[in-house]
Parts: sequence; C-alpha cells; structure tokens
Amino acid sequence: MRFILSLIMVLALSIQTSAAEEKVSTYTDEQEKCSGEEDAFLRSLEEELANCKIQMADAPSTADMNEAYYKFGDCSIAVANKLFDRNYKKYNAEVKKNFDTLVKAYYACAHDMYEDSDFASIRGGTMYNTMAVTSATFWIRDMVKEYLHLARIECDDKAGFDSLEIE
Repeated sequence: MRFILSLIMVLALSIQTSAAEEKVSTYTDEQEKCSGEEDAFLRSLEEELANCKIQMADAPSTADMNEAYYKFGDCSIAVANKLFDRNYKKYNAEVKKNFDTLVKAYYACAHDMYEDSDFASIRGGTMYNTMAVTSATFWIRDMVKEYLHLARIECDDKAGFDSLEIE
C-alpha cells in the first residue's frame, strides 16, 4: 500500500514539474532574443573562443606543451578583454583587474594542486608543471565561457525590456 501511495505521489510531482517546465519554456520562447549588432558581437566572440585551440607538434617536450597551453590561455583571455571593453565600459578597469587576479589565482591554485602535494614535491618533474598549466588554462577558458553566457542572457533580457513600454 505504501508503495502505491509513493508511486502516486511521484507521478503527481512529475506531472506538476512537467507543467511548470512547460510554462517556463513557453515563456522563454515568447521572449525577444538578442539580435542585431549585439548578437553579432557575441557570436563573433563565441566563435573566437571556440577557435582557441591547443596546437603542438608531434612528440612535444613539456616546454612545447607549456607554450601551447599558455597560448590557449592567452587566446581565451583576449576574448574576455574584448567582451570587457565593449560590455563593461563603466567598470572596465576594475573588471579587468579582478579577472587578471582570477587568472593569477587559477595558475597559483593549479600549481599548488599539482606540484605542492607531499608526493609531487618529493618526486618533482616538469610534467607536474605542465599538468598545472593545462588545468589553469581550461579553468580560464571555462570562466570566459561563463562571461559570454551571462552576456548573452543580459542581451536577451535587454531585448525583452526594450520592447516594453515603460513610462
């Protein structure tokens, strides 16, 4: 009997959840979306970030790997700076300073994680450094993706608000 009651409750909750999700998706479909020059700008940055690639020769040394990953990180940072210059004009210097601090923290934390454990510090080796650089650059790229995602949401919101007649 308990099983049947539990099953009925689960079904009822899933029906309510589906109805709520349908309302949300209907609302989202009806909203105006980012368009025009702002949309083109964001698309260009999204494409530029997607084109940030790790390129190295066959059988690279750890120095070659480090250089390739640093270039990958620098490419992601360049995309972020373009976004900051256009969408963060009022607080540009502060936003860039905070982002630079975050980038330094990513590198520092990655080196702590990979090189400063008791095992790694005893063993040593350049591969630990390369693994740290690799992780940090992917964290940077992911943060830039998050900035672009939020810029897209803000642009969508702006499009919706611009269509309202607010007096």
